[in-house]
Amino acid sequence: MKQFPIQQARTLVNEFFDFVAKAVSPFHVTSLCKERLAKSGFTELNETENWKLEKGGKYFFTRNLTTIVAFTVGQQFDPNNTGFKIIGAHTDSPCLRLAPVSKLDSNGFLQTCVSTYGGGLWHTWFDRELTLGGRIIFKKENVFQSQLFHYQQPLLKIPNLAIHLTTDRNSFAPNNESNLRPVFAQEAYQTLTGIQKPNTEGLTSFENKHYKYFLNLITEQTGIPTSDILDIDLYFSDCQPPSYFGLNQEFISAARIDNLFSSFFALLAITNPESFTEDQTFINMICLYDHEEVGSQSAQGADSSLLSNNMKRIYDILSNANHTSTDSFYKAIQKSFLISSDMAHSIHPNYSDKHQQNHRVKMNEGIVIKVNHNQRYATDGVSSAILRVVAQSANVPIQDFIVKNDSPCGSTIGPLQASNTGIKTIDIGAAQWGMHSIRETAGVVDGYYLEKLFVEFYKQYEKIDHKLLGI
Repeated sequence: MKQFPIQQARTLVNEFFDFVAKAVSPFHVTSLCKERLAKSGFTELNETENWKLEKGGKYFFTRNLTTIVAFTVGQQFDPNNTGFKIIGAHTDSPCLRLAPVSKLDSNGFLQTCVSTYGGGLWHTWFDRELTLGGRIIFKKENVFQSQLFHYQQPLLKIPNLAIHLTTDRNSFAPNNESNLRPVFAQEAYQTLTGIQKPNTEGLTSFENKHYKYFLNLITEQTGIPTSDILDIDLYFSDCQPPSYFGLNQEFISAARIDNLFSSFFALLAITNPESFTEDQTFINMICLYDHEEVGSQSAQGADSSLLSNNMKRIYDILSNANHTSTDSFYKAIQKSFLISSDMAHSIHPNYSDKHQQNHRVKMNEGIVIKVNHNQRYATDGVSSAILRVVAQSANVPIQDFIVKNDSPCGSTIGPLQASNTGIKTIDIGAAQWGMHSIRETAGVVDGYYLEKLFVEFYKQYEKIDHKLLGI
């Protein structure tokens, strides 16, 4: 039996660790993706400007700086014999967001007002050192601008209540409004140590919404005067860096594994030279969307016209010189294929009864095809068969997942993209524990499998007989 290339897998995980540690908000995710794409020879496009596209070209564009789409045009692009090979994932994760008016205080402690984003396991956010990152919107010389911000030191904490003060010691169900309030300063300490309170005279309406102490941190790091700041989009994140654990270091622990694990390895695949062969007529694409965790219904979400509009735009520009009919575009759509990659639920050894007995998938044992016959996932027999052929070619093991009939099922961008575009779609993912926890767990091996599968998809898909797609 051929030995598994574990060092190669660990090298990929180390790259992921570096990525996820910096990707503290969807803005940072998109910025990091832009960096890697630019270094790989991709040209940035702007949706508000005219595009010039060529065979063999590599391009990307963003929307709201939280969603990013990258694509490569086949060297042998033929408008009468083409399609789109798409990998979709998302840039957002459940988290706490800074509220528009964040000033709070209680019994001499300075706190921040927060909004919950997505369906987080909020009890896991207690007793963690937290910080903030996101986007600062400001005005300079009458021009609106934005800048990333990430305060990289522990700043806040949501302290737990001592067991001696709880009425029910067997459960912990915090109230998301009254108990989920981070603390970041104590007035008595400031008085004791002679720390001067900031001058609050003549503040702008924005400055009055937040503690000046906090705004001063933004100014110190970014150089933007608080009086120039118009608004902020800030996300709370855990300060603890990602790490390995286990006797053989076979597990990885990190924030935002759902779904930056998929996003990162999709990014690696489209920038991998092996994905871009000289004989390709199709278009390789990744779509990393914002707002999946809250329903995807936004201009930059997967339930928007973003993909449909831009596929038509790309096709029309590339085929313009050939005077191709509209019919050819819709033919290309029916030849296309979309992989919706999101995380899957690994069997939990302490809660094995929560998993369907014939579909107990595991970390480090292969990529998971996710099926739900009520269309919470987009997988069907055809899309599953195509993915299995690609996986076999890549020598990537496949596992099958369904939820129990007496259990609710989450969903993904898959059904939304399939219904909005008419493209044959499959839902897959790597297995993990603790989905939506502040610290999630995945397997070391699965990043290697995921990238290998994605690269093989780009290389092999257009060689597969597509007759079943038109039936």
